[in-house]
Amino acid sequence: ASGASTVLVPIYLGELAPPNLRGVMGTMTQFACVLGIFFADIVGFFLANPAGWRWMFFVISALAMVQLTMAPLLLESPRWLLGKNPDSPKARFIIKKLRGFRYDEEVETEVELYLGASKSQSSDGDGDDDSQQGSGKSAMAQMFADKNVRLLVVSTFVLQMAQQLSGINAVFFYSGLFFEGVIDNPLVGTTLIGGVNVLATY
Repeated sequence: ASGASTVLVPIYLGELAPPNLRGVMGTMTQFACVLGIFFADIVGFFLANPAGWRWMFFVISALAMVQLTMAPLLLESPRWLLGKNPDSPKARFIIKKLRGFRYDEEVETEVELYLGASKSQSSDGDGDDDSQQGSGKSAMAQMFADKNVRLLVVSTFVLQMAQQLSGINAVFFYSGLFFEGVIDNPLVGTTLIGGVNVLATY
């Protein structure tokens, strides 16, 4: 569930956010993730003991229940609704609610932006000629063939590989074991790592 949310939440926020805030929302998603890790470290620092471990699990379960309770309040993506039906009244209602528009003309302008972006992506995916369709090129191959996005795609792969190969995940997962015998309370080291992670992301 955690892995799925790290992928789905940025996509969902990107479809809801106005164009000038999409980058900020994506960045804040990552920042919220590292803040959550730091919060978990702090909770564990105080409750990871024979007397408090039950409360630690209770806090996790309580937060999960709050999220599940508030899930019905989530709005559907207007971009997805318009992709299914360009005349969707529900999509227009959601856009009006999200943006705080007062007039229908403002809503229709936003709708045209959504539809225009969708048409642009569809035309890019179709290709300029039938030779691309005949060659059976995948979307990944098309991205590598496009000089405008090739560097971005390669950078994404390199960053993801660097994260895995750097060993940082092992540091987070087994930090308690790493600090055993080094400092009196290994949880102090774990909490410090979480704080450094927040500062580095900021």
